Amino acid sequence: MKKFLTVLLLSVLVLNAYPIGPKNFNKAIHSKRVVLVKFWAKWCAMCSLLNPNFQQAKKIIGKKALLLEYNVDLGGYPLKKYQITTLPTMILFENGKPVEKNSSILSAKDIADWVLGYVPVNE
Repeated sequence: MKKFLTVLLLSVLVLNAYPIGPKNFNKAIHSKRVVLVKFWAKWCAMCSLLNPNFQQAKKIIGKKALLLEYNVDLGGYPLKKYQITTLPTMILFENGKPVEKNSSILSAKDIADWVLGYVPVNE
């Protein structure tokens, strides 16, 4: 069990992303870094198209921002509060506040450019 937790922690640190749900959503978006949340579902074909680009964008962005994934099948208040009616949807947060929303299938470069456009230059 200890080895599993170590591997999980290292994965989060290296990939700079982790799944979130209703219980930890609010805390997660109040990071000191810019946060991008991808709302998705396993059964969503368009989500499958976006996923490789999202994963590649994580590598490009590194630790400059936090990229999170929210499976809508978990339900919870974020779906209603942020009006998640289309999948996939990505919302960019600064200091816990949504600043931009996008439901397009963006390339990895476009995702990275979008997110990094909100990251302060000195980071």
